[in-house]
Amino acid sequence: MRVFDFTLLSGYEFSGVDVAQGFRARLFEKNNVNAKFIFTELPTIRDMELYGSQKIKRGQIMSAHLFMIGRLDMSLSVKKEALLENEKENYEYDYIDENGKVICLYNSGEKSVEILCDEDGFVVNESLFKNGKKYLVNYYTDSLSYTELYNWDNDSSDGLNPERRIFWNKQGQMVYEQCIYKDNVEYLFKNGEVIDNVEFLERFVKALNLCENDICIMDRAGYLDYIQPLFENKGKSKLIAVLHSDHFYKIYEDESSLYMNYEYYYWFKYSEAIDYFVVGTDEHKRGLEAFLKEYDCFVPHIAAIPPGAIPEGKLKSENERRRGSIISASRLSPRKGIDILIKSVIKAHEINQTINLDIYGRGDDGYTIYLKNIVKDACADDYIHFKGRCNLEKIYPHYELFASFSLWETFGLSLMEAVGDGLAMVGLDVRYGNRLFKHPDENGYLVDFDVETDYQNKDKLCERTAAAIVKIFEDDNRLKKFHENSYMIAEEYKEHVIESKWMQLIKNIL
Repeated sequence: MRVFDFTLLSGYEFSGVDVAQGFRARLFEKNNVNAKFIFTELPTIRDMELYGSQKIKRGQIMSAHLFMIGRLDMSLSVKKEALLENEKENYEYDYIDENGKVICLYNSGEKSVEILCDEDGFVVNESLFKNGKKYLVNYYTDSLSYTELYNWDNDSSDGLNPERRIFWNKQGQMVYEQCIYKDNVEYLFKNGEVIDNVEFLERFVKALNLCENDICIMDRAGYLDYIQPLFENKGKSKLIAVLHSDHFYKIYEDESSLYMNYEYYYWFKYSEAIDYFVVGTDEHKRGLEAFLKEYDCFVPHIAAIPPGAIPEGKLKSENERRRGSIISASRLSPRKGIDILIKSVIKAHEINQTINLDIYGRGDDGYTIYLKNIVKDACADDYIHFKGRCNLEKIYPHYELFASFSLWETFGLSLMEAVGDGLAMVGLDVRYGNRLFKHPDENGYLVDFDVETDYQNKDKLCERTAAAIVKIFEDDNRLKKFHENSYMIAEEYKEHVIESKWMQLIKNIL
């Protein structure tokens, strides 16, 4: 059995999908599942670091482009000492500077070669310079895998992006070139054949030789080039489509969609080719099944499996929680309702001056400025703070309350993490994650919300949300009870529980 997960994204902001893929990679490795997580676009160093931070190892990552030159994963094995000795013979140099992971050769005061290594001393890439400008970068795995060429002679080139790439097999022979244009790419083979990106990915999928014992997991939908080739060439392999967003939106619920979520249009249209849909909650499962029936789509099996889990052996926090402290953790976007949260805290602080808020996460610059101006105009800078994005594992236990006024949550990994650290919870009564982790009068409160009326009348909404926040901090004994109940709710989401759901799904599908 082989599992192929499509697709790791290149060049995008970090999201909950990446966290879910990292969790699944660790789960599969633990259970000896032969799984590969696929880049259908070439990853940057930043991309590799991002997925590495989620514990997806290079040996678990497959690049479509490198697979087509005989590399089954992206493991590194070229030692820096070997490459350095080779380059010392190839290039004139005055001195060598080694600083951490970077080794540079200088000639007449100018850098000519720069070698970047990982923490184990294996070569990631090698950049060559002329007259202070980078003109070529060699990327390594088990040997030289591909070369990026930069053109400084073209007046329209800023030298920041490569003009073409040459891909080499293990014997050092060129297999194909990738020509990079403003709006598209083309692939040129030695026989003179030229194909586009969709055709290239079709060849990649065919080269996988998928069979009835293989499983392909699709974590990304939309208009990505791999979708159609995979559907058309999956053979007898099994397809699992994971929905990380909702399938349907009412007005105001999403900035880019209304009614059907067209990100999933292709999946729904050809749902008879899909063996399983996976969603995060039972409520979402029921809603998706009804939606597919309403739109006369084939209804495959649907499984409700959370996209993450709470680590085994996680202990109750012994930290002293800061009095009146509230934490939010999400992308800063209108759909997340951060403006509602800020205005609610401002109102609540008028009644209880111990109430304070720390906002974790990043987002669009324009929206972030809008949020900061709300805080500034209310002179609330001393009790509302923007903290940026960081690892919150050791931060949650210092807070008493987790607040999320998102208009909807497909699951809400940050909500799960918060109950895992025993925080009280408050938010809007919306699907799906809020209702999953916020149990009214047990570990916090849900505030009644109707998007079609309340979104246009946020002042009245903020009066209700502020009242809920104030109420949570009114009774210390009740707040402690909320903390204890959150720990109990979290038990349903421990790793062994979620792990068993995935392994049972794999057993069922084969």
